[in-house]
Amino acid sequence: MKIKKLTIIVPVFNEIKTVGLVLGKLRKIKWKREVEVIVVDDGSTDGTWEKLQEYAAKEPRMKIIKHEVRKQRCAAINTGMRAATNDWICILESDDEYLRNYLNSLNWAINEHPQYRVFHFGALVVRLKYCSVRETPNYKEQGDGMESIKSGKLGMGSFIFKRELLNEIPDLYLFETGSPYKFADYYKDKFPEFLEMYGPKYMDGGKELGNPWGNDAVMMYLLTRKNKSKALPFFTYVNYIRRSGFMNQDDDKPEVIRFLAR
Repeated sequence: MKIKKLTIIVPVFNEIKTVGLVLGKLRKIKWKREVEVIVVDDGSTDGTWEKLQEYAAKEPRMKIIKHEVRKQRCAAINTGMRAATNDWICILESDDEYLRNYLNSLNWAINEHPQYRVFHFGALVVRLKYCSVRETPNYKEQGDGMESIKSGKLGMGSFIFKRELLNEIPDLYLFETGSPYKFADYYKDKFPEFLEMYGPKYMDGGKELGNPWGNDAVMMYLLTRKNKSKALPFFTYVNYIRRSGFMNQDDDKPEVIRFLAR
């Protein structure tokens, strides 16, 4: 089976307590030539950048990019996407992680379904000492097929797409602002269907698109307006809720996570 080339984008900000474990796991990936890791430091001030430099010195396939001042997560994701060179883009939030079968599963899916340029799948959601499964959403496959996305139904790590779509869909580069409310209002102005999904604009009593930004909902909506997304029947991503309380100690994680993530 042919191994596809993937880019993993990791936006970070003041993650000195978590970034070491996340990058340590990524360094164990066996596909040395087929995977590039791009870590974007969004103006950290706690020593995160120095930690990244240590890892990058040992791992030549890891690229690190620094924003001199904080620009917020959407700008960090945009920077990573602009720097990507491989065919497929995956995004890993800095306090989440991939299960050990993540890349193998995606590689199988890409080879098995070559007609698709977008894939989405479920995740394990971990809240302190217990976890649950966020099942793969049963969305329609084309047109405005992602209209049912709501906060918490899909995460940034639960979909991948072909890099060429960045040229075909310029709006995939996210609106850069320091406010999730301005972010929501921008897309409600540009795509009125968001008003129907999420309610009025902030000044009229509306709310953000997600928790707190909704950039995952925006990207999946834009990806699937004219492209089908293949729903995959597995979960290979771990989404942590308030992870800082137990991130540093593997033994503090729920047992199923300790087993699957190794």
